[in-house]
Amino acid sequence: MQLRCSYCHNMFALSREAALVALHTMESENLQHYDAHCLSCRRANTVARDRLERAYPNWQAEYKTMMKEAAKAEKEQAALEKKAAEAKKEKSEAKKKPKRKSHGKKSKAK
Repeated sequence: MQLRCSYCHNMFALSREAALVALHTMESENLQHYDAHCLSCRRANTVARDRLERAYPNWQAEYKTMMKEAAKAEKEQAALEKKAAEAKKEKSEAKKKPKRKSHGKKSKAK
């Protein structure tokens, strides 16, 4: 969603995810406006609830799917972190074991 700052008049975009979160916040806290911050001057620009709802008419369903995708990504991230921790543990255990030193003649490369 493209917005124009009412102070510095620069255009900036409000992402789909940010708009969905804003709509959900406005719904849960019973607000009528959302403060979108300009990227240039960092001032808050009020965006009316009906303007956001016009931009995203089916936002409740989109918000639910976004949250499902986020939960799925969180589970995948946790699994990857667990796998990385196990690999790190195995690597540190392998370093702790002393290597066998061979006594005697070294084998010749053919």
